[in-house]
Amino acid sequence: MDTLLLAVKILVTLLVAILFVQNIALVEVRFLTWSMELPLALLLLVIYVLGMVSGKALFHLLSRLRNRHPRH
Repeated sequence: MDTLLLAVKILVTLLVAILFVQNIALVEVRFLTWSMELPLALLLLVIYVLGMVSGKALFHLLSRLRNRHPRH
């Protein structure tokens, strides 16, 4: 089982590395009056991390609200 998990981790790492190497082209990101150019791979990484952080924060908030008001 440990060998299978290691193989899956290596495969995912290789796929992420391929994604980054193939997406190094610069893209322009604009938000309101703010604008900047950065590699597409970096943009994808930033969006992924922001999604993880906001998802965890939302999950934490919802669980706190659920524990604060128990159902009858």
